[in-house]
Amino acid sequence: MESIHTRARRCLPAAVALGLLALVGCTPLVVGGAATGASIVNGHRSAAAVVNDTLIKFRAEALISARKNLRHDTHVDVTSVNGLVLLTGEAGNTQDQARVLRLVRSLHGVRRIVNQLRLAPPSSFASRLADSWITLRVKSALATDGLDAAHIKVVTAHRVVYLLGIVAKSVGDKAALAASVIPHVRSIVELFQYQP
Repeated sequence: MESIHTRARRCLPAAVALGLLALVGCTPLVVGGAATGASIVNGHRSAAAVVNDTLIKFRAEALISARKNLRHDTHVDVTSVNGLVLLTGEAGNTQDQARVLRLVRSLHGVRRIVNQLRLAPPSSFASRLADSWITLRVKSALATDGLDAAHIKVVTAHRVVYLLGIVAKSVGDKAALAASVIPHVRSIVELFQYQP
């Protein structure tokens, strides 16, 4: 009879392969019996840059959640595009904010950090849901305007929309305009890296 550990070791390569396929592009994944699409923003980034950005995000989130005080007193979302790391969410005090910045700064591949952490208690579920709704509306507006979502990453925190990616200046301007007409958007922050 096969042990649980033996079965787990046999399944691990398949799980790793499935995870790597999800990193490469839009790959159907089966989660809890339901198929869902998993995609990442790649656009003009190399496969190595995409993997590096994914590792930065996962490692930063793991470092933050490993610290008990940060896990309970902060809510931090990490977004990385071509080594530019956007931190959004809330930190309860300046010491926690500094700890988060120090942890993220220590990671390999981080070229620049844009700190947008607010000094406040963690936001409510309702607030995060409203931000997610805005993000969805912005992405829909970008698609309606003929912009390739693979080139633009959209993040919303406290009704502020952040636009990231490697794009031409004209594309960045068009994306910002599309996002600016979405109801309840407080402001747009363009963090694009412009192509020549």
